[in-house]
Amino acid sequence: MSTGFRRGLAAAASIVVAVLALAGPAAHAQSTAPSDDEPVILRVGLSSDLTTDNVFAVSAGSDYTVATTEYDMLQKFAVADATAAPSLATGCDHNEDYTQWTCTLRDGLLWSDGTPLTSEDVAFTYRFVIDNKIPQYKSYFPGNPVFTTPDPLTFVWTADEPTFAPTMPPWVYIVPEHVWSQYDGQSLKDIRAVSGMNPVVSGPYMLTGWDHGQGFTMDRNPNFWGPEPTVDRVDYRVYTNQEAMIQALKNNEIDIADGLKPSLINSVSNVSNITVQKVVSDWWLNLAFNFGGQNDSAHPLAALHDLTVRTAIEMAIDKNAIVDKVYQGAATPGDTIVRPASAFWHLDVPADQEFPFDPAGANAMLDDAGYADTNGDGVREDPSNGEPLEMQMPASSDTTGAVEAGELIVGYLKQIGIKVELLPATDTKMNDYWGSGDFDAYIWYWSGDPDPNYQLFVFTSEQCGSWSDGCWKDPHFDQLYEEQRSMMDQTKRQQLVLEAQQYEYDQVPGVVLAYPNWLEAYRNDQFTGWIPSPGPQGYLLATYNYDTLLAVKPVTGSSNSGSTSVPGWVWVIAGVAVVGVVVLVVRRGRRTEPDEA
Repeated sequence: MSTGFRRGLAAAASIVVAVLALAGPAAHAQSTAPSDDEPVILRVGLSSDLTTDNVFAVSAGSDYTVATTEYDMLQKFAVADATAAPSLATGCDHNEDYTQWTCTLRDGLLWSDGTPLTSEDVAFTYRFVIDNKIPQYKSYFPGNPVFTTPDPLTFVWTADEPTFAPTMPPWVYIVPEHVWSQYDGQSLKDIRAVSGMNPVVSGPYMLTGWDHGQGFTMDRNPNFWGPEPTVDRVDYRVYTNQEAMIQALKNNEIDIADGLKPSLINSVSNVSNITVQKVVSDWWLNLAFNFGGQNDSAHPLAALHDLTVRTAIEMAIDKNAIVDKVYQGAATPGDTIVRPASAFWHLDVPADQEFPFDPAGANAMLDDAGYADTNGDGVREDPSNGEPLEMQMPASSDTTGAVEAGELIVGYLKQIGIKVELLPATDTKMNDYWGSGDFDAYIWYWSGDPDPNYQLFVFTSEQCGSWSDGCWKDPHFDQLYEEQRSMMDQTKRQQLVLEAQQYEYDQVPGVVLAYPNWLEAYRNDQFTGWIPSPGPQGYLLATYNYDTLLAVKPVTGSSNSGSTSVPGWVWVIAGVAVVGVVVLVVRRGRRTEPDEA
């Protein structure tokens, strides 16, 4: 399946690149300097589309890009180091024992529809998350908190135990009570089904258009409380082939390309009007095992419950080869579930406690445990039930390196008698697999927060059927999570977080394959003023915050304008090529509806 998919994609890419190359000179010639009454449009190339426009259903990178741009948090992540910084609230003060925090909101805040934004909206949002058990956000509220609003500008968070939660800060987008109150108390499935189009927002831009599979647009919020951006519209364009996205950047059809493959960076690294940004890794490529339990129809490979099998798989995978071959060295081998960007919390597993890359040792372990190939077909069988060790493994085609790493893993596991069927899938399809539990293992990604609480939370037992990859349940890990989240002494909390990482690593509910750099490239002759975050090696596009969108502006004399630089006939022909690939993927993929009720 994988070979056919890649052949089709390569053929389509050849057509797209050829057509765009022919159109490039003519398209560039049509572009003129914008006049004062023409809108300033920032054109962004992406490799993945939105999967939802609902702030309570976000799951993938583009979803968070939109949500972060539309909705403010109570406090935001600072540009320099992702610590808490003023946003809707100018600050929060605690009482002597840290059980109560009082936050002061800015005066004069408005929603995009002109309705006042007050402390009641903050309290409503937090109660909505807790009462409706929104899985993405509920870990931010330990200690049974109570929220009160003495006046429109004062928000009080009171917990029954000391907490640092209000200043993590909680990555929870504040929504308007007058819009969302009608959905309070409905099922999680119904809440997630609400469309977010024509939203009422507080951030600098709002989603105004979404052409599924092609891209989406965001226009300025006229009632934004902060400084007025120079950019009037952000036009996000989805490229199913990254070679086409690179060509579009060279042809001045987009201003910035996001999430590029390392293998393509050399083609632009020496181009004078293109600058490459290598973002320090704050995400990791993840091979997750499925333990079942999502619903009655989820029946993954039973042998994955055996730690010996999972350990053998870990030992059979050459992580250094994934770093070198898939990411061209723009990554480091993975180990634990807290990313290296959170330096204070990340555990670099000691060498004497790491699983070695040892296929021979992995084979010996499986032999000793009775997993033998009794019929000579090259696939071992489970001694307890005779089931062959065969896995269906979806891999996100929207995650840089996931499919390529999957192809290597197919070969690695074949060497230890485990057969793997690789199933490349878009993030939308990955969500289907995830929700239904209809997979044995999958390759996707995790990122997380600067604080480790969220990333540990998603591995707890209670997240089965919600935010957990594959319903791993371990009471000891759950206990470590609970202890660290209520520990106010940061040194002691650090030790608990490190212990939790080591324990999870030893139990192998999945394999952290690599910590890749995120790669962006932009036209330095079109826009300037980018603000990377967090720090100089951070993201240029909205990720932790939207500050970069407030600062970026056209280079004086640039050719950026409100009109597209690509003639319509180009997109028609290119679209025909891409549709052929999309049809191939849909026809060959499995379809199972997730059970979110």
